[in-house]
Amino acid sequence: MKVRKLLGFIGKALGVVLVLVAIVVAWNWSQLSAFPDLPSSYEAKELCSCLFVEGRDQEHCEGFIRQDVVPIEGRSYDMSGKTVTVRALWTENRAHYVSPRVGCVLDP
Repeated sequence: MKVRKLLGFIGKALGVVLVLVAIVVAWNWSQLSAFPDLPSSYEAKELCSCLFVEGRDQEHCEGFIRQDVVPIEGRSYDMSGKTVTVRALWTENRAHYVSPRVGCVLDP
């Protein structure tokens, strides 16, 4: 009988926690939905700045921005057009070099 009461209590507590998590997710959905763009836009901007503003080589720049949290699906470089494209979390973002003063910006 005690085990049954304990399991009932645990089930109710888990239910309350799940409802609270659902409320927090719904409340912050606009911020959470922007997350998939972050890794690819960060890497594109940083790689572009490292390559075209700082003038470093590709190997150094890839090692500098390396992170192991989110897998990067691919990177492509257009050295003549001075653009970097990165794919991660089902999104693709591109950054291009503007000028020495402005540096690199993300394409919309």
